[in-house]
Amino acid sequence: MFGDLARFDVPVFNELSRALRLMDETFGDFGSSDLRSAPRGAFPYVNVGETDEAVNVYVFAPGMNKDDLELTIENNTLFIHGQRKADDEAQGRTYYRRERFTGEFSRAVRLPEGIDADKVQAQMQDGVLSVRLEKAAEQRPRRIEIQAA
Repeated sequence: MFGDLARFDVPVFNELSRALRLMDETFGDFGSSDLRSAPRGAFPYVNVGETDEAVNVYVFAPGMNKDDLELTIENNTLFIHGQRKADDEAQGRTYYRRERFTGEFSRAVRLPEGIDADKVQAQMQDGVLSVRLEKAAEQRPRRIEIQAA
């Protein structure tokens, strides 16, 4: 909300940008029209959705492979840990702007009740980790047939 007011990369706006970012972090992004569950700049980006059978989590981690990530489930929370290594080519260079995140990261995704932790599938393709967490049978909607009297 507030950060949209200072999108200029001019020194005079640096302090204003910092103050607006702090306001966004403190009060949230109330005026935003998108549905963010994490602050801007959080890595990796995560989409979460569900079907009748499962909860689907998509973790967007371009340039990373499956060996760079670790998934754990505990107390109805999916934890995503990993590390994005710095480019070898970047050493010895001076950057004026560097937006690509490097280093360790961790994200936590709260899951609904009734996930069957023994039926989780994870697959990495083209920098997107897809995690399918099946719902326990008793959590799935089921059709009830109505009998004639």
